[in-house]
Amino acid sequence: MFDMRYHIASLVAVFFALAIGILLGTVIVDKGVLVGQQQALVKRIEMSFKDIRAENRLLKEEVDAQRKFANSIIPLSIKDRLIGQNIAIISTTKVKSDNIIDLSDGLRKAGAVVSAIKIKEDFKLTEEAKQALSPYFSISLTDGNVRELLLKKMVDELSLRPSMPESATATADQEIAYLDQLKKLGFIVTESKFDIPISAAVILGGADADQDPEKTDLYIITQLKSAGIRLVGAETTDCKKSYMKLYQEAGISTVDNIDQPTGIVSTVFALMGLNGNFGVKRDAEQFMPTFPSP
Repeated sequence: MFDMRYHIASLVAVFFALAIGILLGTVIVDKGVLVGQQQALVKRIEMSFKDIRAENRLLKEEVDAQRKFANSIIPLSIKDRLIGQNIAIISTTKVKSDNIIDLSDGLRKAGAVVSAIKIKEDFKLTEEAKQALSPYFSISLTDGNVRELLLKKMVDELSLRPSMPESATATADQEIAYLDQLKKLGFIVTESKFDIPISAAVILGGADADQDPEKTDLYIITQLKSAGIRLVGAETTDCKKSYMKLYQEAGISTVDNIDQPTGIVSTVFALMGLNGNFGVKRDAEQFMPTFPSP
């Protein structure tokens, strides 16, 4: 057993060590050693931030200059590449309007006639929709078949492929066209009238949420391919859920950087018939297609 003297000696040693620590700490602070180190550290951090800000500013200026250069040569590289083509841009997810506008402008600079359509995620079959659309179909519309039937008919209309059975009651001279009906009922959103038949299409996917591309994207791809329509799948670089692998497995060319000038150029050449998977993501085979001679 420990005796009392050993126990007292241990306690005295502990308190003595604490006293020395407090004394040394006070001396260091009084002499400004710790304060000086803190000030030096703050200065180094401030200098690092200044260097980072300066580097970021230079990089931003370089990127802006390269973007301006790319935008200036786009009309030259794609001029007249798509003359005579009617192209539909079909977006199946919440793609920014600016991206659609930029892509549309690029395709028009290539000489194409362009129409854009956004497909709504919700295909709720109301009684109004059922009454308005029933004349276009020989079978009854239900919650289970409405998306499939409406999308198939939409592709048929875009490609002017005969699809209406003889028993259907809709006629070509109806006052409101089928696509206009879809727009009126809220199934699609369009900003311009379609020039049909279309000769090619860009399907814009890539989601920011957990959406199922099979019920819309892959079905549209199947229908467009069966109608003989040239098709390119595309998305932006910053979408959270990429559709590129699914599009590639469906057998179409892809562009994963549609929000960049180079992506627009790649889309033009893919629509011309250059097959491949282009862009900056891991599923891309090459950055851009090899340009053919004018």
